[in-house]
Amino acid sequence: MTDYINAIIKTNLFENIDKKEIPNILENFKSQKKFYDKGNIIIDTGDKVESIYIILNGKIEISKEYEDARKNIVNIFESGEIFAEAIALSTNKISPIAAISLTKSEIIKIDIKNIFDNNFENNKNIFIENLLKIISDKNKFLSIKNDILSQKSLRSKIILYLKYMSNMQKSKKITVPYSRDKLAEFISADRSALSRELNRLAKEKIIELDGSKINILNI
Repeated sequence: MTDYINAIIKTNLFENIDKKEIPNILENFKSQKKFYDKGNIIIDTGDKVESIYIILNGKIEISKEYEDARKNIVNIFESGEIFAEAIALSTNKISPIAAISLTKSEIIKIDIKNIFDNNFENNKNIFIENLLKIISDKNKFLSIKNDILSQKSLRSKIILYLKYMSNMQKSKKITVPYSRDKLAEFISADRSALSRELNRLAKEKIIELDGSKINILNI
């Protein structure tokens, strides 16, 4: 487990916890390491979720499908991030989303019950406090995403998304963590329409496109 400490400490779950204590905490929580191939479903819609997942390596897509076959990407998580914590802590643990491995992935799985049943009182309290902060931050993210989806025009969606990413990354030159296809799904837009609008914004000198990076010039 110590091989993955650097990935694990990237999560805010272990903020203010001595790095040397992390292997003991994970052992005390009876954590399990899981391996997934590209395309494997980690959590399916309707599954009962009673664990939190820490990503050691790989990319995990969190998405929601609707009855009319529309799919919306809620988020894509990478090494050092966690998912499913809000569902595991909720009263109704039936998952409304799916979690799919986009690459080969290694994940640490912790049963939520084992967190509350252990005797590591000091570290447990810090861990739970950190977990609640992460859930709060994700709730804020979902609120912002709802604002993006509620915009009437594609341009407004893109601009609001870029403003959010700029604030998150504290830079006018942002790295978009999605491919164009995934970004289109994230903001509920047609992929071709998204590319056209980004090119228009670049032509109007509002943004500058540089591969997966976008330089905000005049927003």
